[in-house]
Amino acid sequence: MTGIVGALDAGTGAADIPVWVGIPTGYFTLPLDDVPGYLERAESVLTDVADDAQKPQIRAVIGVLSVFLTDLAASGALYCGIGRHTSPTDQTVVTSSLVVSYQEYQGTRNPRLLLNDLLQAKADADERGQADLVEVLGRPTLFFERSRQLPTPQIPGQPAVPEGATTRVYQLEAFVPSEKGDKLAVIELSTPFETHGPEYRAMVVQMAASVSFEPPALPSEARSKISQLLG
Repeated sequence: MTGIVGALDAGTGAADIPVWVGIPTGYFTLPLDDVPGYLERAESVLTDVADDAQKPQIRAVIGVLSVFLTDLAASGALYCGIGRHTSPTDQTVVTSSLVVSYQEYQGTRNPRLLLNDLLQAKADADERGQADLVEVLGRPTLFFERSRQLPTPQIPGQPAVPEGATTRVYQLEAFVPSEKGDKLAVIELSTPFETHGPEYRAMVVQMAASVSFEPPALPSEARSKISQLLG
């Protein structure tokens, strides 16, 4: 099992979407294309090897995943992954989710103005957290860090969750605009292991530095600059 901060692996990228982002090792990619077909095949394989008691649980989990992934794809997500990493502080196995999405805007403008508008939108929506607008490899990047109380999901096969139960979840977002301010890559890291959340900061910075609106995602020169950035 890999540590939380490690090398970037394969990147996102699609012929019709002009953004590339390096993905850290340790993440299992979930499908965002042909979600029903992918999950139907997965359900068929799993139920073939499951006993009668497990089959209803498999169907329930597949149903939840179908709704979750379909909603993500509809909202502009390019990548969704689930990761398991070892904490560098106490060797705890930490689970997290990683989502990369993409947006386009009409016209061109200063990318800092785009990020300021995003900050204002969060303030208007009463989203509270630590916002940092910094330069990453010479490019303005907005980081937004917070802990949220989210409804505790009911996992099939697990004890019932009390009505209204919530779980504190650590979230770190990175907003990376294009030079002309007409494109935006968004990276969102979430983990229910709240105290370990800050350990992901360097990883998200590394991902933000890897964002490219021109191929390739991570040329050797960029890898060298990222290594210098992280020390």
